[in-house]
Amino acid sequence: MPTMTQTLAVNFPRARVWPLLGDVEQVMSCMPGASLTKPREGDRIFGQMRVKLGPIAAAFAGEGTLTMDEATHTGVIHGQGTDPKNNSRAKADVTFAVVEEGPGTRIDLTVDFTLTGVLAQFSRGAIVQEIANRLTAEFARNLEAKLAATAPVAEEEAAASSDVVAAPAPEPSPAPAKELNAGNLLWSMLKDWLRKLFSNPLPSGERVVRRAGEGDARGGASGKSATPSP
Repeated sequence: MPTMTQTLAVNFPRARVWPLLGDVEQVMSCMPGASLTKPREGDRIFGQMRVKLGPIAAAFAGEGTLTMDEATHTGVIHGQGTDPKNNSRAKADVTFAVVEEGPGTRIDLTVDFTLTGVLAQFSRGAIVQEIANRLTAEFARNLEAKLAATAPVAEEEAAASSDVVAAPAPEPSPAPAKELNAGNLLWSMLKDWLRKLFSNPLPSGERVVRRAGEGDARGGASGKSATPSP
């Protein structure tokens, strides 16, 4: 099984990040293309992952398990799903560690995965690594936004101890994360590569050598000799 490692950071303490990671519905809403198909049953999770790559659209539906260790702040996710329409199958084992890092939190992920079927060609090489990097970055942004929308514990305690307690405003239901469009990610990768290619000019020495070579080529084409006539 191919293996990837990812790291994401959020500007909130672990005491707030850890409980949210145990809320499957909230976490799934942070992941582009992911959603629950029915309520969690103990450690079992039922969901689907929708992926679009140009004309190819896949919806992997399946189930998995989530276990979390409060003492070590680590967890393991085992999941698998199938897409009958494209005769594809996906399987992944994810281990994560939630680490305090200054005032914020770092989450280290190790992912072992297998992808078969139409999308298997994208399960190896730099493409899947770049997609994972961008997917992790978007998940981190969504997770941080969700944490920012949650009232800090200190503010909740202050509100509870106040003599006058205002009626809490109804919480909006979390908006589902956007579909994972791998085609857009690949196009973005290409644009980044072209931008880097044309934003790095050749070193001055190399430009001089190229100009000299171009001059020799022009001289040869015109039939002129580099040796002066007697």
